[in-house]
Amino acid sequence: MSPADSQRLQEVFRREYRSLLQYVRQASPYAAGPDRKLLEGVMRIAAEECSALDAFEEFLGANRVPLPRMGSFPVAFTDLNFVGIRYLQPRLVAEQKQDLVKLEADAAGLGEAPAGEALRQLAELHRRHLGELESLR
Repeated sequence: MSPADSQRLQEVFRREYRSLLQYVRQASPYAAGPDRKLLEGVMRIAAEECSALDAFEEFLGANRVPLPRMGSFPVAFTDLNFVGIRYLQPRLVAEQKQDLVKLEADAAGLGEAPAGEALRQLAELHRRHLGELESLR
């Protein structure tokens, strides 16, 4: 694997691990009454993506791509602590759309190599989760 491909994979891993969805998983969104079902759905989706990232981490290790320095979540996310899950839902949908576009572009840049396939699998999961996030009530 070329150094450029390794760097791209590291950036994808860092970006996905520090996404808004993963931040919300660790934050404390407020949900009362009927919003609890929405919160449960968002947390399930976030947990599934975290599991996929764990598998991606194993792929990186198997291909001798060192894990990047993770750093912290974007500072702008701190404004989203302790807010209602209804307030977060449109933001999660918008970010999922942006992340999907980035993942598809990264996968295309890697071609048919195993690394490209790994990113296509992440993109497919994002696509499915985007539909779920949009339909959660």
